[in-house]
Amino acid sequence: MKFFKPLFIVIAVIVLLGSCAVIELALQGESETDPQGEILSAPDMADITAAEVTTDFTTMVNRARGMRASRIRGMSSSDLAALGAPILSATANTIMLDDDTLENLAEISAALASDDVSLAEARHRTISQRIVAAVDRAGGDSGKDFTVEDIREILLAINENNFSQTCSDLFNMSGSTVWLSPGENLNIANMICPPGTTFFILEGTHPGQMVESSKEGNRWIGVGTAVLDGETNIQRAFSGGMSGNTIAWLQIQNYTDHGIYSTRSVGTDMHHIEFRNIATDKHGQEFGAVMFHNSEDITVRESYIENAASGVRFRDSNGPLVVTGNRALNSGRNFFQCDKCNGAGIRINGNVMEHTEQTGQAPLEDWINLFMSNGTADSWIQVNNNRAKGHSESDSGSFIMLADATGSFQEAVGNIGVNPGQVGIGIAGGVDIRIENNKMFSISWAESNVAYYSAEYSSPCGNHQFTPGSNVAHWRNANGTLNRAWSDGRCGLTNADIRALVREDLNMGEEIWEE
Repeated sequence: MKFFKPLFIVIAVIVLLGSCAVIELALQGESETDPQGEILSAPDMADITAAEVTTDFTTMVNRARGMRASRIRGMSSSDLAALGAPILSATANTIMLDDDTLENLAEISAALASDDVSLAEARHRTISQRIVAAVDRAGGDSGKDFTVEDIREILLAINENNFSQTCSDLFNMSGSTVWLSPGENLNIANMICPPGTTFFILEGTHPGQMVESSKEGNRWIGVGTAVLDGETNIQRAFSGGMSGNTIAWLQIQNYTDHGIYSTRSVGTDMHHIEFRNIATDKHGQEFGAVMFHNSEDITVRESYIENAASGVRFRDSNGPLVVTGNRALNSGRNFFQCDKCNGAGIRINGNVMEHTEQTGQAPLEDWINLFMSNGTADSWIQVNNNRAKGHSESDSGSFIMLADATGSFQEAVGNIGVNPGQVGIGIAGGVDIRIENNKMFSISWAESNVAYYSAEYSSPCGNHQFTPGSNVAHWRNANGTLNRAWSDGRCGLTNADIRALVREDLNMGEEIWEE
């Protein structure tokens, strides 16, 4: 062994010198070749859907939150790149804006954020144009640059539930406001940004988007013509809880089940939304543009619904529930239904509805239906100043059906119906129901029946009020006979009473639609 010792020493020295040289080269070249500082490449997103990106990102978030922070800090570059790959996918379409642009956007957008409730369309358009111009001036390429160390810091922020940091790392954020361009993932923005964030959805089409359980206090506000397109393969644009949320100035189209759907929300305001082609092959009893279950303080206003299985439906919900100033064309089975709604502040007022063709599996039944719903003695459910034109071939549908399967403290005032169904306004039972100052016109058609009625199709039944002389009809039944009103005499009005209370005007025709 002594014979080999000098050779071993020589080899050891050579190896040691070589190692020193390698270390020296590594130190010299660290700024150029260190994998920690290398910019990672974003994937080709051409064939990756928003849903797939969300699934991969959610898996990454769950893994990161399940790790110890020390493990993330000790991960190798290759492991970090593999675990954090969904970050690159989530930001592949993000055009990152500089701080000056974000500051400018915050100033311009402030009016849109603070005045979204009463904002007029012209004002919204003007502010939107300024926002779009500011983004266009900033320019930039899609995709944000991330190093391995950037990924490590983001994963640590996710691990610590540091929402503000994670949100600003991935999206264009200033304060509590985020601007989302077409191609960015709205669901991921909701997932990693803090509650109470205002999301401005920039002009253009945002394909395949679905926001699940929007955090409390979030606001989703469209800029210009911002379109959420389900591409006929996504179920819903917004789903789950969305308490304290505002959803406004958006076009929601081509979703298979619902536009907006919630099983439990409090204080949700939806306005200036266009719903188009929603659940067009589904039954309107369970599917449609807007559906809320077990919710309270919900508003749908100044919006438009076209070609949906149904319009707005509230089930097992409590007032205030407000549906005002909306328009609809072919809104399926019902434009509106309250299914077991109760309490003060329920208002279905000032809506305009037309039917020219059927959408969904179920024919148009009642334009407005109150099913087992109750107002209060101090705050009756209002169905006031609505207009409906057109009907399906249903032999049981109506314009307004009150106290369906019972109900109480309901009124229908100032409504106009033009050929709106087999019945104009019906009271199907219930107590304390008031009908006042309505106009109903219908030509004779196969299922036409009567303009106004009171009947005990459910009990209890009583105090059906028709204000004398204020309700007017020019209505012909299927036989061509004039038929302004009818009662079965069981709810406080005889047939002679109701016919005396409703005024017939043969000079009144379809022109009332223009009133």
